[in-house]
Amino acid sequence: MNSQNRSGSAFLEKLEQVNDSRSFLANLFGFVCVGCTLGLANLICRFGLHIELTYVLRILIVAVAAYFFLPLFILWLWKGR
Repeated sequence: MNSQNRSGSAFLEKLEQVNDSRSFLANLFGFVCVGCTLGLANLICRFGLHIELTYVLRILIVAVAAYFFLPLFILWLWKGR
């Protein structure tokens, strides 16, 4: 039982490090900024380099959303803040 508490608290500590005590609005702003950067990179690749990267862009947007919102959501569920 004690090792489960330690592993659970280690998991929460790691999530707190990943989230770095950012609020929902800070995470939302970061997600929008990274999304705009990915969109700009896609436009440069499409019109400048003539390479289609739409299939990769979808995967990257899901990964960025998971990075910004999953730790916040899990901490909110477990700790209530």
